[in-house]
This record gives sequence, C-alpha cells and structure tokens, in this order.
Amino acid sequence: MAKDPAPQELAPVGKLFIDTAAELRAALTKAFSKKGSVLFRWDGVEDLDVPLVQLLYAARTEASRTGKEFHFTGIVTDRVANRLYQAGFVSVIPLSGEELESNLVGF
Repeated sequence: MAKDPAPQELAPVGKLFIDTAAELRAALTKAFSKKGSVLFRWDGVEDLDVPLVQLLYAARTEASRTGKEFHFTGIVTDRVANRLYQAGFVSVIPLSGEELESNLVGF
C-alpha cells in the first residue's frame, strides 16, 4: 500500500503585509508544486492585511483547480482573529486554523 506523502507545511512568522506577499506567494507556489497536501500554520502570524487574505483565497482556488488539499492549522492569535472578524471575513472569532478555515466566508 502506497503511503501518502507528508503535507507541505508553511509556517510564516511575523506580520504578513503586502510587502511580504511575494515571498509568501513563492512559498505557496513551491508547496503546491510538490506532492501531498499543503498546510498553512497560523501560530507565528502576528498580524495581516487584506492583500494577504486575498492571497490565501487565491491559494484555495488554485488548490481546488489542481485537486490539492489546502488547510489551515495552528493557533490564530487574538490580533489576527479580531482583524479578520472586524473586516467581515468571519462571523465568529476563530481560535484555531481549523476554526478559521471552516468559518472564513466563501473559503
């Protein structure tokens, strides 16, 4: 029986703002080019802005288009959770990546 490949895990650290979008896009592109699912770990994300949220939506679209799995994991910091809630991306404040994934509008 063939073993499933280990997931590609992205664990960015710090503030994810527009000036880091190209770097994150390159990391996502690389992860999607490999076998296995892609996990985005939220533990180290201190803050983010709308362009980075848009990039994650685009990553989800690419995953669906190519038949890859793309999931969130880890702990979502209060700052990130509140920013997503205040911006209208979620209707409840998520505590984990899994909660964020299941509550992110249109994700």
